[in-house]
Amino acid sequence: MKFELFKKDYEGLLRNNRAFLIVIGVLAVVVLMQQWAIVTEKTRMVLVPPYIDKAVKIGYASADADYYESWGLYVSELMGNLTPGDAPFVEKAMGKLFSSVSYEGVKSRIAQSAAEEANADATFAFEAKSVIWQSQTGTVFVHGTLRQVNGAGRTISATPFTFSMRVHIAAGRPVLDDFHSYAGSPHTIQWKLHHIVKKQGGAS
Repeated sequence: MKFELFKKDYEGLLRNNRAFLIVIGVLAVVVLMQQWAIVTEKTRMVLVPPYIDKAVKIGYASADADYYESWGLYVSELMGNLTPGDAPFVEKAMGKLFSSVSYEGVKSRIAQSAAEEANADATFAFEAKSVIWQSQTGTVFVHGTLRQVNGAGRTISATPFTFSMRVHIAAGRPVLDDFHSYAGSPHTIQWKLHHIVKKQGGAS
């Protein structure tokens, strides 16, 4: 009788050991999968412009319209309120955002604006009124008023003004190019179509 009892206990231990081995094997697989996920996980930094006041979706190749618009507004505020003293800071900030091809043009624009302000003893102040994201061309338009202010703080001139630039996402980071600034309304697709029709009407 004791032998039968011992046999039953031994068989029970074997069954428990098999169960434990299965559980340990499953846990080992789970741990290995987690470690592989950690090792192969892509780490990326997400740049967020200072004008974002809401949650936005940012992927490796695309983002919400608000994200694009915020970068356009950030660049326009820096470029439109440039002073000779902060030109080095603005130049460095733009270097982190613009593509290497476009950055040289932006850098020249910064130097030119700083020199003009120093020679005229006046500064420019840009006040944004509206921001447009044109998804068809990946372009942000920032429209507002550009004021020229003299040393006494008086406004010499106030001109409707627009900054435009293309923005796209590469590996989760914003890349800007094709920067333009000009007096007048944003040259959107609708604006261009309107002026084409207007010219054709005038030619006829």
